[in-house]
Amino acid sequence: MAIQLGSVAIQGPVGIGKSSLLARSRLELEGFGSEQSAFSVIAVGDRDIKTVDEAARLVLESLISIDETQKKISFKISSLFEWGSTEIVRNFTEGRHLSILKRLLERETLKSILKDQQLLIIAIDEADKCPAPIARLIRSVATHTQQLGIKSIRFLLAGVNPYVKEMQDEDPGVSRFIYRSVTLNPMQPEEADFLLHTKLSLLAEDAHRKHIKLSIDPTIIPKILALSGGHPHLIQLLGSYLVHHESDDPDGVIDAKDLMNSMRRIAYEDRAQAYESMLHRLQLEDRLEELYSLLTIARRGFPTRIPRDGAARIVSKDLLHWFVDQNILTIADEDEYGLVDEFLRVRILLDEAESDLELSALEMRLVKGTYSEDQNVLYWNFDDDLTFADASEDVEGDS
Repeated sequence: MAIQLGSVAIQGPVGIGKSSLLARSRLELEGFGSEQSAFSVIAVGDRDIKTVDEAARLVLESLISIDETQKKISFKISSLFEWGSTEIVRNFTEGRHLSILKRLLERETLKSILKDQQLLIIAIDEADKCPAPIARLIRSVATHTQQLGIKSIRFLLAGVNPYVKEMQDEDPGVSRFIYRSVTLNPMQPEEADFLLHTKLSLLAEDAHRKHIKLSIDPTIIPKILALSGGHPHLIQLLGSYLVHHESDDPDGVIDAKDLMNSMRRIAYEDRAQAYESMLHRLQLEDRLEELYSLLTIARRGFPTRIPRDGAARIVSKDLLHWFVDQNILTIADEDEYGLVDEFLRVRILLDEAESDLELSALEMRLVKGTYSEDQNVLYWNFDDDLTFADASEDVEGDS
């Protein structure tokens, strides 16, 4: 593991599996299913964290317990070690949390809780909530332990990008202490297709064993793949809601009707807050219209593909970089941008409906693959691996 050589930062879009990877890494480092052996603590970032002392307190609360009455502290990772210290208790009360943390991460104390060659992993999830204080925390702690010749402390971070860049903007020197940044990306089409086919096949087999009439409309599989953009969280959400809606209103087949209900639930319930926050922020920063302009030149269909040369003619290079850095656009290949979250576009399209009737009609056109407005055409081509077809081509059946 890279963590053996230095601290590691995990980043990627919302729901891509960063927290899961962090949790699995901690288990393996602690010896679960592996030969590794380490102690780890976990803290969770918060937007209210503004200072380095507040960031240090997050770590301290997961690392130690303090008995203010007895003036004693004990390490949560080692119940055998208890330490009386009036100074540390007083500093904690006064809010000098960074000073306490650095004092605890010194050689004498670490020898009491760590074996030879054993690591102490300080994991921080949702680091994107407070990247600047975390950057200052890492810089201070890492510099302190480095000066003392201590090599057993590692940070393991996870958060929505571009938090690593924001940490570097706060303190360029923090890069020296992060051995590797791991960026999680959506699944490749063949991997996502295999996963979805496998899960739905298992579902159908289970229903058959229970004598439940259930079949899977094969045309929804490429639609799910295209709408999810290979995003594992969206694949999971779409898959689970297909089953949920079929269970609530059973007709013996998981089909476009179930997909339509699932789309609405994701866009307006599960991820509603994220989309509303993003769109509101873009509006406040006068960048929403530019995003709409980019979507108008997107190639027909899902997943979204925006020609990079066309995008450069519409908005500035700096703004395109900003959209990528803010995890809205992704570089699909050398010629095109994509959307990190395809349902952002779905939400924008659905928001334009002016009545419930118009909304229902739009949803039906989306799942049937016949939505058309200006240059945005949703067309599901099942014979050519979801390539985009010309709008003038005939559309047969449900495709």
